Amino acid sequence: MSQDRGITGGQNPGPVLVHAAAAVDARGVIAPAAMVLDQGEIVALGTPQQIGSISEGRVLDARQEVLLPGLVNAHCHLDLSGPGPVPPEASFSDWLDRVLALRGASTPEAMTEAVNRGLELSLAGGTAFVGDIAGVPRRPQLEALRSSSLGGTCFPEFFGLGNRQSATCTEMAAFLEYAGAEQRGVRCGLSPHAPYSCGPEVIHQAALHQVPVAIHVAESLDEAVFLADGTGAFRDKAERLGAWNDEVVIPGCHPVEYLLDLLGGRPAALVHLNYIEPRHLELLANSSVTVVYCPRASSYFGHPETGDHQYRRMLDHGIPVALGTDSLLCLDTPDRISVLDEMRLLYQRDGTSPELLIRMATHWGAQAIGEDSSLVDFSPGPTGGVMAASPGMDQSGLEGVLQHDALPRWIMPPGLIS
Repeated sequence: MSQDRGITGGQNPGPVLVHAAAAVDARGVIAPAAMVLDQGEIVALGTPQQIGSISEGRVLDARQEVLLPGLVNAHCHLDLSGPGPVPPEASFSDWLDRVLALRGASTPEAMTEAVNRGLELSLAGGTAFVGDIAGVPRRPQLEALRSSSLGGTCFPEFFGLGNRQSATCTEMAAFLEYAGAEQRGVRCGLSPHAPYSCGPEVIHQAALHQVPVAIHVAESLDEAVFLADGTGAFRDKAERLGAWNDEVVIPGCHPVEYLLDLLGGRPAALVHLNYIEPRHLELLANSSVTVVYCPRASSYFGHPETGDHQYRRMLDHGIPVALGTDSLLCLDTPDRISVLDEMRLLYQRDGTSPELLIRMATHWGAQAIGEDSSLVDFSPGPTGGVMAASPGMDQSGLEGVLQHDALPRWIMPPGLIS
């Protein structure tokens, strides 16, 4: 039986016994840990005494590392991975103009190249599943994701206000027909962009399709102003882009209240929620939504301007909160796109417990994108991936990993499920 300190992929014949300092998933911690992997599956997990030895295969020494499941990036824009990190704009509205210009100048070939770069950086960061927002033209992003080793959901993005809604609803249905059933671990959802860019018919119809739905909600104060009385920066933008028309209806309420009413109890991923009020916590807790928080993106844009993000109060109310990165444009890690860095930020800045953070990065992320949560924990059977992360010198467990900034390494990479 050979000894090996390197990375193993499930392509290798025979089982692999991994010895690690600990194994941590959303269900708990085993320390020290031993795991048997074979052909893309977790065969056994326990203490070294419980697992013992294997008669055939290899032994991998990761006794200075912590085993983690492949993580879920519940909200990313991989098609914006081309330029790399850039400085913020003067306002969020100006930022949206930059994104529109970037996408408008991109060819389908360039879009595919950007997504492929984003996928490589995601894999480098320990990501197994993504909830990827695909802007126009949408098809290259879906095909690139389906050609990769990562799984998850492609959320094609749609816009439509007032008299544009009917055409947008037809366009959504046509794209779902084009995408078809899940292929290579990637399904197609829908992303009606936001309540200031999509009318009620678009959002309601997206929810009726019974596919995963992701919506940017309460991301900025301008959004609340627009939904309250139809004025402000987003009204100006809609007029400038030719999206405003006489049939646009302004709901006169907060974005969260508006969205929950349109969803009618159906599940959806509500992304950002930088600006909510105390009364919204109970509404969210009594709904079927999952919140997706992108900590570094919120900090990049200076959100929320009115105080701290309410994700901890959401968790206290039993609201599932997943983690996302948004786009590479607003990250501080040009060598990777990883929610492990979001976990590190929340642990170091807020003291959020590692137990909550691993759940946010796995089970609740899977819930947000419609993925099987057993693929992102260490349940026996198929796995989305197993990685090892160093806790650094004189540290141990997930706490040590969250204090460290090293890249994880794959023990069993994604894409090996038969």
